[in-house]
Amino acid sequence: MAEVEIFKLFALVMVRFSGLMVSAPVLGSGNFPAIAKIGLTALTALLITPTIPVLAAPLPSGPLAFGVMALGEMLIGLMIGFVMSIFFAAIQVGGQIMDMQSGFGMMNVFNPALETQFPIFGFFLFIIAVLYFLVLGFHHTAIRALAHTYEVIQVGGLAVHPELLYEVSRWGRDMFIDGLIISAPISASMLLAYITMGLLGRVVPQIHLFVVGFPITIATGLFVTAFIIGIYLNVLDGMFERMMGNVDTLIRGMG
Repeated sequence: MAEVEIFKLFALVMVRFSGLMVSAPVLGSGNFPAIAKIGLTALTALLITPTIPVLAAPLPSGPLAFGVMALGEMLIGLMIGFVMSIFFAAIQVGGQIMDMQSGFGMMNVFNPALETQFPIFGFFLFIIAVLYFLVLGFHHTAIRALAHTYEVIQVGGLAVHPELLYEVSRWGRDMFIDGLIISAPISASMLLAYITMGLLGRVVPQIHLFVVGFPITIATGLFVTAFIIGIYLNVLDGMFERMMGNVDTLIRGMG
């Protein structure tokens, strides 16, 4: 009987971790092989299961009740991955604004990590963010955070409070603010470029601004982007720190 309870607990731990592996940035990427996700999930669950305190009540044996509990466990992992993905969505928003301002807005590239179309600048900033995410070890931090959930949320103990829903909506608002912050240098430089070209068109009407405008805006965008990479990394530092703070708030809100 004890072996059956341990196996059911192991299965529920795997379900919680599989939710993170499906939705978290980098870990949930389509470039990360499915067999590696399954193996990492099983290995992590194998290490975490013996550390979970003995449950006060036995786990349900009926398939319906056990399925409902497993759904709640999956939701915990999915929510953590979703909150982390909000910050990478902010990078996409910032890249989209930068592309519209600089003239790259008519072109998109396929991002295999998110399986969607990305703007040129957005894809470039996304790649830098992913590399920085891995260098700083936040993929390890995400796994440790999910392992920490068992200190706050017992197996089958998911509870969503109304205050948590407000916090999640506020984080969605912050996504657009972060996108504006990321794109602010390009937007400011493009504004100056457009003002300069407008004055130049008044002074020298013979210049075809439609012909020379695109090369100027594209070159300006590339130059400013190369210049602000260091600033962008500092912005990522703050975003990633807030990301883990939001994950901690989410975990406490679901406990």
